[in-house]
Amino acid sequence: MHIDLALNLIKEMIYLKIKGNIHMIELDHKVIGIKLYKQIMFFYFQNSQMSLLKKYLYQDNWIELEYNEMTSKKGPYLAHKIDFVYKIEAIGKFDNITYFDKSELDLSLYNFLFEFDNKMFLDFEMTMPSYEYKGKNFKAEVIQAGFEVFNKNNESVYSYSNYIKPKLTKTISKRTENFLGITAEMFESTAIEYKDFYNEFDGVLDKYNPAIIIYGKNDQLVLNDSYEINKMPSLVEKTRYINLCNLIKNFYSLRNDPGLFKLHQIYFGKNDEVQVHDALDDSLALRDVFEAFKEDIKTRKYYDLIKVMFN
Repeated sequence: MHIDLALNLIKEMIYLKIKGNIHMIELDHKVIGIKLYKQIMFFYFQNSQMSLLKKYLYQDNWIELEYNEMTSKKGPYLAHKIDFVYKIEAIGKFDNITYFDKSELDLSLYNFLFEFDNKMFLDFEMTMPSYEYKGKNFKAEVIQAGFEVFNKNNESVYSYSNYIKPKLTKTISKRTENFLGITAEMFESTAIEYKDFYNEFDGVLDKYNPAIIIYGKNDQLVLNDSYEINKMPSLVEKTRYINLCNLIKNFYSLRNDPGLFKLHQIYFGKNDEVQVHDALDDSLALRDVFEAFKEDIKTRKYYDLIKVMFN
């Protein structure tokens, strides 16, 4: 969806808030009913919301939520879509028990993202099967590594970018050439041995002990596989990963994984989504999104737009 279209949709959407006790729960359709005066209003959860909150959904618990004026048919119920849950609590005679408080979770997330002394923003490009490949067990390898390390003051203290020779294939496929925008000859003339990358990466881990920011799980999985493929000692115990995609998805209560470069486009107000498939450039785009996301936890400037773009 284009940003301008999403902004027009936001203008047309009406978000409303309600707080009341849960009158009924229907888990099969992900629907709850809230009694408002003598009327019961029905609301439905998205899958990600239900997974997070269903353990707190009991009759007579109080819930505060934001919903959309539009309704959809969910089984026998005409229900409003829940866009945001603020709080779920049990109201007692003498005290309240809070089961879920989004404001406290957001504050904890904000503090968590500030607590690292050093952060490594990491991205890999990987081998791809040929266009003719029909198998199901292709194992991707790291063929380009890009990362930059920033200290607690957000100063860049280390930068790395190299092509890396694969072990399982003699050269890169035409599909990989097209994806990376590089010929096999150019790749082979500049690529280093895997052990050289490994030793450099190991040294950076020892020196900086960084939290490693990645986007999605593929980079972590392929790196972990690379130790075995290249018969090198695993560095798993030296690495601690932060999957920014998951943090963003949970914060905005998204159904779908948000694309990194689409987020970059939204946060920085650019109309064109540009990705050059260079590991170091991508790692710096990841750092941009990380910093913008931290700010949006406080301001929610992009909250509605991101909900529309990715839900």
